[in-house]
Amino acid sequence: MKLVEITKDNWLQTVLLTTNEDGKATIVEKFVASNALSIVQSIYETGWIVRGVEEDDKIIGFTMYGLDEDTKNYWICRLMIEHTYQGKGYGRKVVQMILDEMKQIDDCATIYLSTEPDNEVAIRLYESLGFQKTGNINDGEAEFVLKL
Repeated sequence: MKLVEITKDNWLQTVLLTTNEDGKATIVEKFVASNALSIVQSIYETGWIVRGVEEDDKIIGFTMYGLDEDTKNYWICRLMIEHTYQGKGYGRKVVQMILDEMKQIDDCATIYLSTEPDNEVAIRLYESLGFQKTGNINDGEAEFVLKL
């Protein structure tokens, strides 16, 4: 498994990924914004890095992370694994790969993320990797922080 750049060869496969059980991608999915929306956001807002999650030469997920220009904090802004690949440990591996990349950024000492308060699977994952609840709610999502 590896993180790969979004290119002309894989962008369509990336935007068509979905967490929806019916297999139909939507602009706002149950727990995450669509990959298409995220890619557009990364074009118009500076600081974001977008990557596909590739396993056996197939895109199975997506992430967006980097420096939020408004808060000046480093964030894992988006993380999704396609619905047919969920529950197989890919999310944990991807978060670890993202953290490894973010640790290479000179001034990145703290990483934030947020998730829907009822996304129990994600909350367990993030807490098991050392993220702690901040007590803040951002756009209806519970905020977490990891100090490196």
